[in-house]
Amino acid sequence: MRRVASAFDLTSAKIAGLARYWEAKRGQRAMPTWADFDPAEIKPLLPHLMVTRYERNPFRVRYSLVGTFVVQYGGADFTGEYLDEMEFPSEVDTDWAEVHSLLVTEARPIFGICIFMSESRLQNKYEVAMFPIADPTGSFVERGVHIEDFPLGTRYVADQDAIALKPIPMVATRAGTAPSPAVAPRLEAVEPSALEFRRCLEEAKLPTVDLLGADKVYFCLVEGGDRRAYGGFEIRGSHALLRSIVVEGRHRGHGYGRSLVLELIAEADRRGLRDAWLLTNTAAAFFASLGFTPSARESAPPEIAATKQFAELCPASAKLMRREIA
Repeated sequence: MRRVASAFDLTSAKIAGLARYWEAKRGQRAMPTWADFDPAEIKPLLPHLMVTRYERNPFRVRYSLVGTFVVQYGGADFTGEYLDEMEFPSEVDTDWAEVHSLLVTEARPIFGICIFMSESRLQNKYEVAMFPIADPTGSFVERGVHIEDFPLGTRYVADQDAIALKPIPMVATRAGTAPSPAVAPRLEAVEPSALEFRRCLEEAKLPTVDLLGADKVYFCLVEGGDRRAYGGFEIRGSHALLRSIVVEGRHRGHGYGRSLVLELIAEADRRGLRDAWLLTNTAAAFFASLGFTPSARESAPPEIAATKQFAELCPASAKLMRREIA
């Protein structure tokens, strides 16, 4: 883990949100107690959380809660397990026993960037924050609340069967057992006339009048048989114009937007496109966290400037952003 000073040094909105909540709950104390936490107040974050309890003499770390999003990426639910009974073969250079010991000793939040090894042996980053929770008397650290937000800047490669690398680490397992692959969300083609797709766009106040066209492709992000998000791009020469990016309302706040955009970029890469462009009114910070940088409108290539999105549908106030694909 590479430690950073605060949540402001990370890109994760989820980590920033949990940091604000922890600060509000502790008030003038060194740290809040478990009784201060109300799961209903942080419901969108719950799938990303882990809660640990700390035993002493000897010091041991026990996972008392593991969120469903962490289970998805870890490939197993290790609720009730002890850290010293587990192996995390995908982790690179993070001594979790030492990090937990520091949390208990310092009794203050820990923020950092970690690295995991994917199943295709590529190294990828994710962000993490750990918050101490006091015993009922406020005397010592009794629990830890931890949040992981990943993948951050995940790279994709196509193997010989043209299957994209999934942004998942290898499975957390009991010591001495073999890891098995986890299941990550995947792209499926969707027709622009699909009612659910159009409904989501309309609810998000995104345009639907120009969805049709031979140069436009659309997909849904599917997980466990359910559609979590939609999006696509226009193919303009060697450029891709990302568009119609929307997450189903009840699935927002769980990282599906990030996964969708990265999958779309991987799909554009497989089609041999050189760079990705987009226009946004409200999500510039989100796209910046995925490697997009602002561009002046006059810098847009002619193929992008000629699109209906650029020329008519998006207001002049919309920010133009670009990212290289390869």
